[in-house]
Amino acid sequence: VSLRLLKEDQEAARVVQLKMLPETKKRYGRLQVEYQIIPSLYLSGDFVDHFSLGPNRIGFYLADVSGHGASSAFVTVLLKTMAIRVKQHYNTDQPEPLRPAEILKQANEELLPLGLGKHLAVFCGYIDYTARKLVYCSAAHFPPPILVTNNSALALEGKGLPVGLFDDVSYENQEVSLGDEFDLVVFSDGVLEVMPQQSVAEKEQYLMEIVSKGIHNIGQLLDHLDLRDKDAIPDDIALMTVSCSPR
Repeated sequence: VSLRLLKEDQEAARVVQLKMLPETKKRYGRLQVEYQIIPSLYLSGDFVDHFSLGPNRIGFYLADVSGHGASSAFVTVLLKTMAIRVKQHYNTDQPEPLRPAEILKQANEELLPLGLGKHLAVFCGYIDYTARKLVYCSAAHFPPPILVTNNSALALEGKGLPVGLFDDVSYENQEVSLGDEFDLVVFSDGVLEVMPQQSVAEKEQYLMEIVSKGIHNIGQLLDHLDLRDKDAIPDDIALMTVSCSPR
């Protein structure tokens, strides 16, 4: 009976988690967001969100919660609440969205007192297409997201500590100029676990190579990383792309 109840609990939690996820592919004016999550267990510790912050401006994040299963998935509820707050802030006629570093600092302050023993790596930001800029913050997110714009590929490095580990942590906003067209590709570290290259540096290099060569959409990434129809993976895998293509 206990196993059946556990399975029912897992199924119920999975339904809740799936309901919190945004559309897997959505266009916001000139901008398009697409993602794929491949859970290692029934529940995923990887979570993504994307949302409008007004005309030609979107917010997004990819988070990787430590561990797997129900307790990790619970933290995704906190993340969703955080995203709702960001949208509400914008809807109160604030001229600028809450900046990513402030959001991560706030999340850290809310997660620590819960005593869940969970921390998370997060890459979050917003794109203002009118101003042609990406503002982002990284909290221990790895591997670095890759931005392709103006005919060059750039690894978006970040130095922030994980969210939920330490008191009084501060984070730093980074800003990058965007061309008329661009592609941003974000991976969770679970992708490194299934890549055949020997060293982490070689794996990073391969990701940079395929993205630099124009492998930007989710379908192409799944094919090149051999992620389709994986029976068992050691860690959750999340991929997210944000792109702007010609009209």
